[in-house]
This record gives sequence, C-alpha cells and structure tokens, in this order.
Amino acid sequence: MQRYYFIVNPISGAGRGKAEFEKAAAILREKNIDFGFVYTQKPREAIALAKAALENGETCIAAVGGDGTVNEVASVLANSGAAMGILPFGTGNDLAQSLSLPLETEAAVEALLRGVPQKMDAALANGALFINVAGFGFDVDVVRYTEKYKKRMKGMLPYLFGIMESLMHLKPIPITVEPDAGEPFSTTALLFSACNGRQFAGGIKVAPLAQLQDGLLDVCILKGIGKLAFLKLLPKYIKGKHLDSEHIVYFKAKSVTAKAPAGMCLNLDGELGEATPVTFKILSGALNILMPAAE
Repeated sequence: MQRYYFIVNPISGAGRGKAEFEKAAAILREKNIDFGFVYTQKPREAIALAKAALENGETCIAAVGGDGTVNEVASVLANSGAAMGILPFGTGNDLAQSLSLPLETEAAVEALLRGVPQKMDAALANGALFINVAGFGFDVDVVRYTEKYKKRMKGMLPYLFGIMESLMHLKPIPITVEPDAGEPFSTTALLFSACNGRQFAGGIKVAPLAQLQDGLLDVCILKGIGKLAFLKLLPKYIKGKHLDSEHIVYFKAKSVTAKAPAGMCLNLDGELGEATPVTFKILSGALNILMPAAE
C-alpha cells in the first residue's frame, strides 16, 4: 500500500491549511490509508522538512498549503525521483488550478489517492527554483501589498486590493531581453513574467498558452504604459485575453535573460527572492506530480 507523507503549512489560506488538513486526515483514516505528517512552524521550514522526509525514506511527499509551500517542497523533490502530491489549501492555489486539481477538500484527497506520477516541468531564476511564475516589476509590489490583505480576506480579493494599491507606485523599467532563440531587444516594462504555469495572483491568466509539460517557458512582458492604459488593459489581462494587445510581448523559450537595473527584487511563486539581472531556465520533467490518470 502506498504511504503518503504530508508537509502542512497550518497558516496558509488565513488558517485554512490546518483546518482543511484535519478534515483530509479524517478522510484518510476512514479509508485506512498509511500516512504521516508534520506541521511547519516558521517560514521556509518546509524545505528542511522535505529534506528530512527524503532522508527518512519517504517516497511520496505532499505539500499542503498554497503556492509558496508547494514551491518549497518542490525545490527539494525536483530530480529526486520521489513523487509529489498537492493538497491546495492556500489563498491563490494557482499551480493547482493550472493542473486542474480540485480545491474542495474531499475531492482534493480523492484526486491525490487516485494520482499517478506524471512528469512536470520546473524552472530556475538565477538558480532559485520556481514551479509556476517568476518575474519582476509590478507584481513584486502586488506581493508586498497583498500580504497584509491576506490576513483578513480570501480568494482573489487580497490580490485585487494589492493591485490597486500597487497602481500608486506604477513605474516603467528599462530592460534588455535576450531569448535563447532570436535577437535581443530592449523595451520598457511594467511587468516581466517567466511562466511555467498559466496563472498567478489568485487567478490572473498571465500566460494562457502555457503548458506544464512542454519543456518551455512562456514569457509575457507588459510594456511600460500609463495608469489609464493599464487600467483599460487589466480586465483582459486577468482573463487571459491580452495577447493581441500592442502593449504585450509574448513568446516561448527554454531560457531567457532579462537585464534590468541591478538589485530589483524577484517574485518567485508569490515569494520574494533573487535580484536582477536574471536568467530564467526551464527544467524539463523535473518533478513527478501525482495526477489522476486520464480516463
């Protein structure tokens, strides 16, 4: 019988992580599933806990929480051969939505138990692993401002309020882009996104053409435009209908380097990390994600 080991972020989703995992654990016990679990006690602890789980012989490790928790566990399991599951009990759950995993607890558990390992890409930004979306510019401000709203709101509301507050600090960034194929070019950008998954910030479909198993990054650049033009484009951007806009540059690549003013902070799956200039690189098939087999 397959054993599952869960690394649980109890405060993800404004406390949803702990409450929903307790429901999930009850379901697992009722089904006589062999499992173990551990709660994180501090930020970034899921990394150490995932390493310890591998060292203790766990072969099927599930991240329980939001995209940040999934990122931490994935950073350890990438190219390890271990299977990785996801119980998406965070705020945005963007990667889970790109994977078409259910967000409701009972359905999420059933999907995990029916799952078989399937290869999924990961990616690097200056050597730091990400699995969904990484970038710099406007989204870094959104991450910063969203955090305070996450404490009292759920779903997309924290992100929408974060976006509105970030509008006050809208500033174009001069960048030079060097794709692995094609000529380098320069422009200004409000937002540079290198995408493995299709969406970020709780449902904004930044890369509607992205596929998690194609061995490619989808790069979406929102050019430097004014507030009025940005607000006009935003509804289409949220829905993934923005690719025909003159303000968007969109292409696929195995790797791409973005040169911007030194020291700008990056958004890595909703966490702030490495600084610019930055090279993004795909890691084809690096993860074994538990997914229900196609019927």
